[in-house]
Order: sequence, then structure tokens, then C-alpha cells
Amino acid sequence: MSKKIKRSISVILGLIISGFLIWFLFRDIDFLALVDILKEANYFWLIPAIFMVIVTMYQRAYRWHFMVLPIKRVSFNKLLAATCVGFMANNVLPLRLGEFVRAYSLSSQDKEITKSASIATIFVERMIFDLIALLSIFGVIFVLSDTLKSQVNDHIQFGVYVAIGIAVVGVSFMLFLAVHPERVGNILNKFLFFLPDRITVKIKDFILKFARGLEFLKSYKKATQVGFHSFLIWLQMGFSNLIIFAMFDFDVPIEAGLVLLVIVSISIMVPSSPGFVGVYHAGVAWSLSIYGVPKEEALSCALVLHAIQYLTITTMGFYYLKKEHLSLKKLEEEAVSEI
Repeated sequence: MSKKIKRSISVILGLIISGFLIWFLFRDIDFLALVDILKEANYFWLIPAIFMVIVTMYQRAYRWHFMVLPIKRVSFNKLLAATCVGFMANNVLPLRLGEFVRAYSLSSQDKEITKSASIATIFVERMIFDLIALLSIFGVIFVLSDTLKSQVNDHIQFGVYVAIGIAVVGVSFMLFLAVHPERVGNILNKFLFFLPDRITVKIKDFILKFARGLEFLKSYKKATQVGFHSFLIWLQMGFSNLIIFAMFDFDVPIEAGLVLLVIVSISIMVPSSPGFVGVYHAGVAWSLSIYGVPKEEALSCALVLHAIQYLTITTMGFYYLKKEHLSLKKLEEEAVSEI
């Protein structure tokens, strides 16, 4: 099966899942009640909510600064532009291309940052630091919250332990690769002895370039700074959820903002249409149901939360796309070539 056919199947599958979830969530909803809930909401809270989304994007770019610093000191504006364009791409393009678009956006603005190194920094950021921060937050809440304990079964707990194990193994491998890229390349060459030399040379070259993006892991100070800002970013996003809860006057504990964040982060891993339509809303509805929020109110909250995230990030992305004279079509083509 060709890559093009596989990509087409992935796009169609995502659209089907999103469509099904929207139908499933809203199939027995009292729409008049939902409209009334939206009318009665206090929209003053939109101002701080939007502000927090913008602050979080700046925070993400600032965290990225510490990761690319060992390669080159890149201007904050370029990092912010690439971050916004990448997250915007997830909202408007299929196949979850945002991380690749983000990497290529930075490398197209600064030729000294290779695509491989840029992808490496994003991979470690998302798959290691964000995962550890998210699991740590969930772990603390789980220990302290009787409400959450009553809703989490043994299978979910086992899944969390597996994710923690994967994160630990991932961190260990990335540290080894950062310190010994040549050795990793040589080991792979021995395992890939059956491949032509031209291919193994390319693989080793990619590993060396990829390892450049892991340079910051050699510095305890930089790795600690990245870890600190990772926790700060997730706590900020949890606080943003609390702002929207205030908008609807929900009577839920403070922990609910972080629980929603964890569940939504898991739910958007499911294939979906651009912008995580359906999977995002399902995550919000499920997390609020833990605290007894009625379905109409939970879905009203989901619609507002999704709209704020989607519109703010997409607007920022298109602004920087134009400001930095970047081509979304070209970035998409480069990203598609990687999957």
C-alpha cells in the first residue's frame, strides 16, 4: 500500500471518528437548554481565558529557547512564530502535521538549525518532558483526590504505570544518544548490516543531526529549566480551564481543571479531523462528568473551551505565517514527506 493511500485512509478515518463522536455526544441533548446555558454564561471571563492561551504560547516558545540554545541562539520571535504556525497547522491541516510544520518553520527561518535537530528538540519536548509533567500532575491529583480514585479502574492505573515506564526508558535513551551519538550510530550499523552502505550512511548522518537537537540534555541547568517550564505550561493550561469553569459558575474543586487537562490530552491522541473536533469535546464531557456536571453544561463548556483554543491559536498562527513570509503549502508538503 502506497504512502498516499495510507495518508488518505488516515484522513478519512479521522473525519469518521470526529463525525461519530459529535453525533454521539449531541444525539440526545436538549439543545434549547444548551443554548440557554450559553446565553447565561458570563463572557467577561473570555478576556483572561484568551490571555492565558496567548501566554501559554509565549511560554512554549520560551521553553524551546533553552532546547535550541546549544545549537544556536535563535531570536525569540522566530521561535514564537514557528510555535504558533505549528500549533495552527494542527487546527487546519489533516494528519497531525503540526510538529513537523513547527520544525520546518524554524529551519526555514534559520538555516543553521537543521530539520533533524529541530524535530529532535520537539520530540523530546512533547514525548518526554510533557509526558513526565502530565503524569506527575495526574499522580499528585490521584493521590490527593478521592473523587478521582473512585473513577479510575485498575486498567487505567496500569496504563499510567506503562506510560511512566516508557517515559523513563525514553529519557535514558535520549541521554545516551545525546552523549554518545557515534556509538548509537555504530550499534545501529551492526544491526542493519543487511542494508546497502548508502542507506546506513544516511541513517547514521540522520542520527548525528538528530543528536544535535539533544545537546541541551547534557546540561543539567538547561534540562532543569526545560522541565520547570514544562510543569509551568501545564499548570497554566489547567488554570485556564478554571477560568472557563468560572464563566459557567461550575461548583467543582480546583483539581478539576487539571483533571480535564489530563483527560483531554489523552483523548486528542485518538485520530480525528483537524482541530481535534469530537475527541476534544468527548474528553471535556467525560472529565466534567466525574464531578457530576450535567451533560448540557459540560458540552457547553466543551464548545467554548475548544472555540477559544482553536480561534486564538489559529489567528496567532496565520499572523506569524504572514509576518515571517512563510508558505503553509510548502511547509505542509515538507511535513507530508516525513509520514
